[in-house]
Amino acid sequence: MNCIRSVFVFLIIFVLTAFPNSVQSCAVCFGAPDDPMTKGMQWGIASLLFILIPVLGSVGSFFVFIFRRNKEYAAFRDPELFKE
Repeated sequence: MNCIRSVFVFLIIFVLTAFPNSVQSCAVCFGAPDDPMTKGMQWGIASLLFILIPVLGSVGSFFVFIFRRNKEYAAFRDPELFKE
């Protein structure tokens, strides 16, 4: 297994050194702030955050609601109900 891993690492290093053009950064990674690709990436991140934060907040608030409701109705549970 260790031999296979070292061969794999060697092949990756060989490909990266043999074809250096494939390792060059794009405009986003290089840091061109006015490039359309960078603007698109920024809008993509913003749209994901605008969707992700409300969804995760809804899921979290649902569990808080269930926890509070469980505490509220704990007094009404029948202890004899779950005996075997």
